[in-house]
Amino acid sequence: MTDYEKLKRDINNRLGIDLNAYKEQQMRRRINQWLDRYNLTSYDELIKKIDADSEHQAKFVEYLTINTSNFFRDSSVFKVIEEQVLPSISKNNRPRIWSAGASIGAEIYSIAILMKEYGFVPGQLFATDLDEVILRKAQEGVYLSNQIAGMDQKYLETYFTKRDDGTWAIHDIIKRQVSFKKHDLLKDPYGRNFDLILCRNVFIYFTSETQARLIHNFVQSLKPHGYFIVGSAEQIMDPASFGLERVSYCIYQKTV
Repeated sequence: MTDYEKLKRDINNRLGIDLNAYKEQQMRRRINQWLDRYNLTSYDELIKKIDADSEHQAKFVEYLTINTSNFFRDSSVFKVIEEQVLPSISKNNRPRIWSAGASIGAEIYSIAILMKEYGFVPGQLFATDLDEVILRKAQEGVYLSNQIAGMDQKYLETYFTKRDDGTWAIHDIIKRQVSFKKHDLLKDPYGRNFDLILCRNVFIYFTSETQARLIHNFVQSLKPHGYFIVGSAEQIMDPASFGLERVSYCIYQKTV
């Protein structure tokens, strides 16, 4: 057994994260960067640190699950969401929307803001992530200036309050619409009957086999003609094989 194979086994046993599903080269590079940052000389030393230091363990999980996000990230995609997707799923319906790999909550809160602006009433706004620490941050709804950078000023003034420490707090009228829950895309069961699922900038870290399995699961979770949105580097090469058709950049619709 190689050192990396042993590390994968140890991380799965302790943290419940299956590194076999992730692209090895990218994941090894990230872990090695972590070793350098904390002056750890081996994978075994990392495991010992995780076992002995719960704070280090939490930071490592947050780092490993790659939590980066911004409000209204990828404006061209959000333009289609605003002008086409939300009106379509909200017509004669209170839509159920799932943001998978939600990170700091910026994506699902962006959706909530747009629905409020256009008078759409959600049936459910649901956000999940593997990292419980980042989910608590998302539930708090407090953001640094760089995390709200580029947001339309009218949204910032209407739905956020700037605090004395320079951070921005999202208003309760938006925050209370969203429910957050820990969910492992690789292991946990998926919900059903969603009108829209967003899983952006998550697939890129998985192997092609894992990507295919997750896409299949997401499509099964959609209502007929529901929408599925991926990240800009995660285009689905053969959407028809999953029962999808491409309707716009990064945006697919279930065909049945």
